[in-house]
Amino acid sequence: MSKKDDRADNGSDGISRRDFLNGMLLAAGGGALSGFFPMRAFAHSEVDRNVCDGSIGMDPRALRGGNLPSVFNVGHWMRDGRLTFSQNSVRLSGYECDPQQGNFQIRSDNGNYDVIIVGSGISGLAAAFFLQRRRPGTRVLLLDANPVFGGNAARDDARPIPVVSSTAGAYAVDPYDDFLEEFYRVTGLDWAAHYIPDPFYSYFFDNRTPYVRPGTHSWTLDVYGRGVNDMPYSQDILHDLKRAKQDFRNWYNREGSPTDPADNSDPRFDYLAHKTLHQYLTTERGFHPAVSDFYSRFAVDALAGPSESVNAYASIAFVGAEYFPVFSLPGGTSGIARHALNWLIPAAIEGSSTEDLINNAIRTQELDKPSNNTRIRQGAMVLRADCGTNNANVVYYLDGQFYRANAKAVILAGQGYTAHRIIEHLINQETLQAWLQFRFVPVVMANVTLKKAGPVVDLGLGYNNYWWGSKYWADFVVGDWVTPRRHDRNRSTVLTFYGANFFPPDEMPDERVKLLKTPFGEYEKSLRDDLNRILASTGFDFNRDVSAVYIYRWGHGMIYPTLGFPHGVPENRNGRIIRKPAPRHRARKQIGRISFAGQDVESSPAVESAIGSGLRTAMEVQTFL
Repeated sequence: MSKKDDRADNGSDGISRRDFLNGMLLAAGGGALSGFFPMRAFAHSEVDRNVCDGSIGMDPRALRGGNLPSVFNVGHWMRDGRLTFSQNSVRLSGYECDPQQGNFQIRSDNGNYDVIIVGSGISGLAAAFFLQRRRPGTRVLLLDANPVFGGNAARDDARPIPVVSSTAGAYAVDPYDDFLEEFYRVTGLDWAAHYIPDPFYSYFFDNRTPYVRPGTHSWTLDVYGRGVNDMPYSQDILHDLKRAKQDFRNWYNREGSPTDPADNSDPRFDYLAHKTLHQYLTTERGFHPAVSDFYSRFAVDALAGPSESVNAYASIAFVGAEYFPVFSLPGGTSGIARHALNWLIPAAIEGSSTEDLINNAIRTQELDKPSNNTRIRQGAMVLRADCGTNNANVVYYLDGQFYRANAKAVILAGQGYTAHRIIEHLINQETLQAWLQFRFVPVVMANVTLKKAGPVVDLGLGYNNYWWGSKYWADFVVGDWVTPRRHDRNRSTVLTFYGANFFPPDEMPDERVKLLKTPFGEYEKSLRDDLNRILASTGFDFNRDVSAVYIYRWGHGMIYPTLGFPHGVPENRNGRIIRKPAPRHRARKQIGRISFAGQDVESSPAVESAIGSGLRTAMEVQTFL
């Protein structure tokens, strides 16, 4: 039975999930509070301040894709408190990490904009999309720090990589709400034509896997589907794994169940934000601890932490959707971003079909034309935002100069790691503390080019493949699995590796320092050790069979959905469950004409959260246009 048919067999009880979510979204529209606070100075943790980049920052094998040292080194000006602003100038104090210092004039951008959006990833593109849909002709400027388009929906297609490969997001779930359908349908993305064929998930089991039968050293295919019965666990564990699978499936179609964005759900489930996934599975549901360990493999990658740390709310929202149709394009979520780009700026990519948009180069000269309703300016790092009674403005750094751009409203669509520093002078201590309760996980990725795909084809591996016992990695995605060539064992292909976080939230500042200091060779050694172990039965040899390795360090953090995120502790008032705000609600309140988009302020590290944040902020700023 196909995944699509499988979903059709599992109906909901009463109101459909989609209808419930639409009602919640309409009810929430425009509900954010506004506030404008005097300038203040605040202190941050000193753990990762004034830390310079290590040798990896000079290694050409780590200088592809987005989020390069040239980007996050400028971001570190904010991190290290090196910027002092006055009305028409900015002072950059010196530090050993880079030689830049001095007083700089803030030049006028001189553009005519209605809305400035900071970030050209999915959140920023979605905000621009919904603005143009709801108010056609709105003059929008997107400023993005990276030299290449896409933000966290970026890709690498430069030689010698043989196939378009993601450097960030991999896939998305079947649209479960009208705002998702609108975004995909109007931009021309036929998600149903790009469902990922089985096997989706396969797991490698050996002596590094807890609870498995002794002597196991093999792959099990399609572990979320038919392969659940074939995993090398005892019968009691298999019994509980099948029960857990059905439990997650039931959540997906339950009225008001946990979802992304989180504010579109029913408050009666908010209590799940205050239990870990491990507590939910082992205590509330009574499943064997092996079940928690099994889903922890998924959690350390997709949810940024192990089941003992991530909350049950975000976990249910994620895992429940994994048992229903999931789609992807070559290059992962970069394909979604390119569809949005093509709709906003049709001349940006030649052609209009999905194949055209995936394979043709972006015409960078078309992105920032004054005649565009939506303009995209790459390489522009926003360092400060301000607002007055009738306008808002940002100061950004581009090609060695500082500029100020004015508009009627501003949307900060980057992640909170930098967003809260951009407006730090506008917020009070309570709001800053709300921002500082966000936990971000530094994430590393890699693309490994195989001379021939024979090893993964011969093992029958599918799209996404996990294992236990790696120093840095959780899984790899076969880069061209969603193309017709997936079964050609003689083709050259790419394995896209996703880093795993096994550490608790309080250790994240130290982990960010490691992201700067770990040499390329450390990551490569882990890739070699992992592949030689998990592909050993095919005779695989890393030194012989791999032709290239590239590392991508994200200059931001992936939101870590810990306890208390995304909802506060609900209140029972006369038998009615009342939703209470979480730190993200306090942090994202509008500051005058400045709004906050992004996955993190919406709920969890999901593309659906990013798109939802674009809709919410587009609705917020419309009142100023």
